[in-house]
Amino acid sequence: MNKIILAGIFLCCVCCMPLTQAAAQDDVGNASAVSQIIKETKPTATTPYTIALAFYKLSRQAPNFDSWVKQKDSYKNANPFDQPSMLADMTQKMKQDYNDLMLTEPLTVVTQVTLAPYDAKNQGFFVESFKGSTFFPVQFAGQSYAIVPQDITDKQWLKMDDPETAKAIEAAANGNNQVLSMVLMLIPKYADPSAAATIDGETYWPIVAEVKKMMLYPPDNSPNKDSMLWQSSVDANDKNYQSIINLRQ
Repeated sequence: MNKIILAGIFLCCVCCMPLTQAAAQDDVGNASAVSQIIKETKPTATTPYTIALAFYKLSRQAPNFDSWVKQKDSYKNANPFDQPSMLADMTQKMKQDYNDLMLTEPLTVVTQVTLAPYDAKNQGFFVESFKGSTFFPVQFAGQSYAIVPQDITDKQWLKMDDPETAKAIEAAANGNNQVLSMVLMLIPKYADPSAAATIDGETYWPIVAEVKKMMLYPPDNSPNKDSMLWQSSVDANDKNYQSIINLRQ
């Protein structure tokens, strides 16, 4: 995505989707819908700290580590005599984290999505929350970052080949006004410090990312909130998939 396209994302009417929890997981290619609810630990959030490091590493700049340390409560509340050594130690640790960060690892976003009612004819759900202007905001050390998923509208159609999976998703969504929890695995691709934009009075630094995998979970208020309902990596080149997307746009 070039700078002009990236800037356009922020100049339009932006759909901002809040983050809940997220975590890095393995890239699983084109996984099909699971035939039953999978019981496993729900991924935890990629920390704002890691996301901030990713922005600077993508843009090939070093963060102001001293400033980051001095904003931490542990530093502010420390004995003044201990602060110099704390600053040196914590700055060194952050530099090592920056050097060790692998940009091939996905950032994991967990957000709330609204599904349209189940489409029995085409056997799937349409994610109404995804817009061309969707981004995921993150704050760290006084700065705001925007994770911008590439071609998010190409991920709107969730094909459900298995009837039991569709029923489980429908039941979970119907009990929560069609809102479910979604995990997205995002590979960071591009960051441009010159492409920041102000939205609702807040300046965001964008990180463009590729959507590699999506997973659905019950709503956060469900007793089964950590039981995965479905996972997929959509083939956006599928002709039937494209026809469904075109009908919704």
